[in-house]
Amino acid sequence: MVNIRASCETCGNIELPTTDVRVWVCNNDNRGEYSFRCPYCATTVVKGAEPRSINLLVASDVQRGTFTLPAEMSETKNGRRISHHDLVEFQAKLHDTAAWDEALDALLNG
Repeated sequence: MVNIRASCETCGNIELPTTDVRVWVCNNDNRGEYSFRCPYCATTVVKGAEPRSINLLVASDVQRGTFTLPAEMSETKNGRRISHHDLVEFQAKLHDTAAWDEALDALLNG
């Protein structure tokens, strides 16, 4: 069995069997990435990979899968970007039962 050398942000350089690595290629734009779970800290690591690296991994019997980007990725974005303040305000509203009651009332009663 072949071992793959990779690096985990927490544990540094590691070696793992090809059965523990997955290669993913995007159907939309052919970009690739590989993923694995670090055998030491159990962190899932995902890293981008050039086509040459993808080919080498697949040639080493790493399992290959594909994915398709969600349609929302190609939609035109309108309006302003969400700010940090927006996120803080949203988090506060998640814990505000009066705001939930008001929102639910508006949905149900127009």
